Amino acid sequence: MQIAILEPKDFSQKALNELSSIGFVEKYNNENLDEFLFNKEVLFIRLSYRIDRDFLNKLNKINYICTPTTGLNHIDMEECNKRKIKVISLEGEYDFLTSIRATPEHTFGLVLSLLRNYKKAFLSNSNYHWDRERCKGFELFGSSVGIIGFGRVGKILSKYFNAFNTKIFFFDVNDSIEGTDIALKLSSIEELIEKCDIVILSSSYDKNNDSFFNKSYIDLLHNKYFINTARGELINEDYLLKKIKENFFKGVALDVIRNEQVKNNLKELIHLTDTQNLIITPHISGATFSSMQRTEEFIVNKLLKI
Repeated sequence: MQIAILEPKDFSQKALNELSSIGFVEKYNNENLDEFLFNKEVLFIRLSYRIDRDFLNKLNKINYICTPTTGLNHIDMEECNKRKIKVISLEGEYDFLTSIRATPEHTFGLVLSLLRNYKKAFLSNSNYHWDRERCKGFELFGSSVGIIGFGRVGKILSKYFNAFNTKIFFFDVNDSIEGTDIALKLSSIEELIEKCDIVILSSSYDKNNDSFFNKSYIDLLHNKYFINTARGELINEDYLLKKIKENFFKGVALDVIRNEQVKNNLKELIHLTDTQNLIITPHISGATFSSMQRTEEFIVNKLLKI
């Protein structure tokens, strides 16, 4: 079996050893991509490539695409299904994922960073102003936090915020998800935004909820903090960008943007970090050494079982 690792940096050695037991493993090192993909039957990816029809045309013998992610918006699933390519991912692996805490930890860190003005406060050669007045911020204690999407990440976040004595609200379209002793379920996103100082987007993405967080929701966020570590495709990003330019928010943190692998708004967003309380991180919420190695090993085990 011909196995390709498209993004091999720091790939789990344990996972590589297990893959070697079922076939020949080759790591991509920036040579000709078409030649590298030719005749490969299994492809391991992360998030740097958009796996669309054109990309799939390079894979003449592919049977399995393995992605250690919960979201699949970087893969054209309809095209994979047409070609009878099996996509192996973390989608639905709830028991395993409860011990993967990288995304909620990063989300929590972004909230603290916005409230405490860490972007200004971290001193360096390019920021040498010992000026505590310009860095004054706000505390989490007594704040109201709203979580849109109360799945694995949302539930873990609620426990983190509870430790800081915040009021926690959430909204989820799934009627079977009920409130907890620390988080109150609300009946609409509008009600959540109205009640909360800090709004976190933590929803799962599929093509049916593309851009569901639209102009009407964004318009309710005046002078509030907004954080998205879910998927950029969930938001009307052009309108969000317009409102950031207008200094509309108290603070915004984005770990994800729309169309991360192709033409996007990244340069314009980064430019705005000079003048706004805006933090952009390059989709690192799930990217810790431990979480990535453990998820790679988990995906390899799923492949081996198949």
